[in-house]
Amino acid sequence: MNAIVQGGIAPATDGDVIMDAAQPYLRIRNLWKAFGDFVALKDINLDVASGEFVCFLGPSGCGKTTLLRTIAGLDPQSRGAIHQGGTDISSLPTSKRDYGIVFQSYALFPNLTVRRNIAFGLENTGRPKPEIAARVSELLDLVGLPEQAEKYPANLSGGQQQRIALARAIAINPGLLLLDEPLSALDAKVRVHLRHEIKELQRKLGVTTIMVTHDQEEALSMADRIVVMNHGVIEQVGSPTDIYRHPASLFVADFIGETNKIETRLNDGHVQLGDVTLKTGAAGIRDGSDVTVAIRPEDILPHPAGEAGADNLLPVTITDMEFLGSFWRTHLRSNALAGVPLVANFSMNAMRRLALETGTDLSVELPAERVLAFVRGA
Repeated sequence: MNAIVQGGIAPATDGDVIMDAAQPYLRIRNLWKAFGDFVALKDINLDVASGEFVCFLGPSGCGKTTLLRTIAGLDPQSRGAIHQGGTDISSLPTSKRDYGIVFQSYALFPNLTVRRNIAFGLENTGRPKPEIAARVSELLDLVGLPEQAEKYPANLSGGQQQRIALARAIAINPGLLLLDEPLSALDAKVRVHLRHEIKELQRKLGVTTIMVTHDQEEALSMADRIVVMNHGVIEQVGSPTDIYRHPASLFVADFIGETNKIETRLNDGHVQLGDVTLKTGAAGIRDGSDVTVAIRPEDILPHPAGEAGADNLLPVTITDMEFLGSFWRTHLRSNALAGVPLVANFSMNAMRRLALETGTDLSVELPAERVLAFVRGA
């Protein structure tokens, strides 16, 4: 196996094994990492399939970058095991691990041209010069920058530097690609464009990829699966749709996207908000439990004031409105909520159909399957 780290490359290691197709490509078991008395990772267990694109997502200090660096061997684990491609790499030095990495700063060599930056790791393998030149040209075409070959990093835009760093990382066809917040230094438009390019490139190459990000939109749009982390533990692992629609905890519901939170009590699958009883999608919660109910703004459906016939209708008044292009974010007040504000996202069609404006009274429907309940303090 070969490994490239910031342009470095190591010779093949002994003891390689052929991986069973049923096995995950990357397997992490009972992994802990401590820095002195501070425990950064607590009993992490994770499988990553071959060719999968996985995002580690969470707030600053949650342990996502530490986990990435532990996989790379840059911050070896305190205990636990890591297997890659059927081989135990837990004790392997960084130089002998089979991965390419792109850092947030890109870490390009300022004194080398774009061509030499990409070729750096290949040159250390002793490959023939014509083979290296052909591979570099292939990669420049792959990332869409063949005309930049003789320029230096300082003459490139941030987006171009990011693509060159990516080309360098995949130059020797690593088994694992690690991306440490590679888009965070770019402006919003470039970031949106490049996340699509990275995902398309990953699909084309079929390389198993792990990306660290604190940007939920990046994770939702790019990942096959998302690993949501908080305080050194994994809160939930799932597809973007599962994470968003079926959060396993209030932290996940609150961190991924936006949500309204209302504290109340659960009885027989219902919660009481003033004089209004709402059905919920709660399951496995004991009756009488104090709960926090969560519902996303886009799941709140507007109806004319006083309309009957639907379940979970709540009378409200619009107190404020924000135009956000494709929809209006409306702030609602309801006597049933005892002063707790409610935020709903209404489409342009709904705004026109119901002639909604500040001060309008209306009824909103909170669909039972979208009203999530979490035990308070759990």
